Amino acid sequence: MDAQSSHQLIILFRRGTTPDWIGEAAADRFTGNSHSLVLKEWSGELREACRCVRIEHGSIPLGVIVADEAEGWVAIEAGADESILKETLSQSTALAFIERVLLRARLRREQEQLSATYVHSEKLVALGTLVAGVAHEVNNPLTSLLLSAEGLKLRVAPMCSAMTAVEKLASKRQPASHDELLQVLQIGRTGSRMLETRELLSEVESAAQTIARVVRDLKLFARSDDDATAEVIELRALLDQVLRLVGRQVRNRALIEIDYEPDLPPIVAPSSRLAQVFTNILLNAAHAVTEIERPTHRIRISVGADEEAVAVSISDTGPGIAPGVVSRIFDPFFTTKRQGVGTGLGLSISRSILRRLGGDLLVESVHGDGATFIALIPRPDRRALYEAHHRNSGTVQIRPTAVARRRVLIVDPDEQVLKAIARAIDGQYDLLLARDEQEAIEVLSSGSQVNIIVADASQPEFTGVALRTWLKAQGNALHEKMIFMTPEVESVHNDPVSGCRIALRKPVSRNELLSVLAGLADKDDRAIA
Repeated sequence: MDAQSSHQLIILFRRGTTPDWIGEAAADRFTGNSHSLVLKEWSGELREACRCVRIEHGSIPLGVIVADEAEGWVAIEAGADESILKETLSQSTALAFIERVLLRARLRREQEQLSATYVHSEKLVALGTLVAGVAHEVNNPLTSLLLSAEGLKLRVAPMCSAMTAVEKLASKRQPASHDELLQVLQIGRTGSRMLETRELLSEVESAAQTIARVVRDLKLFARSDDDATAEVIELRALLDQVLRLVGRQVRNRALIEIDYEPDLPPIVAPSSRLAQVFTNILLNAAHAVTEIERPTHRIRISVGADEEAVAVSISDTGPGIAPGVVSRIFDPFFTTKRQGVGTGLGLSISRSILRRLGGDLLVESVHGDGATFIALIPRPDRRALYEAHHRNSGTVQIRPTAVARRRVLIVDPDEQVLKAIARAIDGQYDLLLARDEQEAIEVLSSGSQVNIIVADASQPEFTGVALRTWLKAQGNALHEKMIFMTPEVESVHNDPVSGCRIALRKPVSRNELLSVLAGLADKDDRAIA
């Protein structure tokens, strides 16, 4: 929008009416003023007419002359600053109408600026919360990088001395003696073997890549709102980035469960704003689980899609939200956190971001039994995808989703064992957790996609057999992809009822479990191939 249009006032009126006297009535108002009045006819749908003005002229003051109150509400909802009934419009009311348009346009701009300030402030709060975790993520590889660099210096220095000795021998222009060659070799040997040097270089490269990844992930929060251009996003990749940033804060307080539907569709949205939404909800969940004592806390991230929208659900096992509070949870400055913790703006801003994208943020909660926040993001049509691809040509790519990580359901009645197994293989597989066969059946019946089941078979009250029997009765091939853990492996193998061919002896090591899981995963890959 150019500088001239920024000082214009647009009045829309229905075609067939020519209120020329409006300009005359407003002439005194604009005398010696940088504003100018522009009259535009509209036909067809009023909502579309207002939308076109906003697209072409941005936040310009906009008034609409309407036939009835219903049209007036449509105009305001579509972005007009003020409307007036045609039957009430006269030379005496025109100037007051124009003044109201200008006033409300100014108030709207101030509100937008204030909202942008709050959004940025909340983003800084979230970024500040990440600092401790990011510092740890960077300090570890940085320590490795510095120590490896020092090790390389120690090993390279003798090699440089040996090279200097070789150059000195070469400068004599005569064959070196056997003793001279042994001396050069001895100098080189005081350093490192080539294999050790290569290992150090690999460690340096690995540490540098880790730091680069953290910095790349932080760019999600470094973008200003003005740079928040809609782009094609693969949600799984975006959530992985967010988890890498907040994972330390969350995993210190709860087990993270992942449940993504396969072949999720791409969406079109500003990645920085969606990352802000997910970060805020995850950090809220991490805070919530500290408010109530449980043997094991869990935070579950589920992603599914239908024909209209993609839904990202983030649930926690915290105390939940009191019934009298649920209706206010998205109000600005309202917070259930203790004083000094949080601004009370995070959820309000998150909902606002999603609604501007055409989606919404919902909450489900049973007081005393956790809460679930559901982010709804509309699926883009082909035109939106095409425009986003071309707008971000060369910078944004959809990551392939054909090769998805395996999802493992772990079933064990002992919370400590359940927690230990989950932490042992976290990062290698997406995890779902259940404490008994009934809870496992509920998880499977909910539509969650599971590739492998690891079930306890050592306690009388739970043998894993009931779960396997249920799977067979349902015709579910997962009964062939169960791993039983028991101190009596032989009894499981010889039991005609259980029929389980894969059993691990308790106590089981991490390497043993990962090896068996990898074997089942490879078997699946060969079957697909």
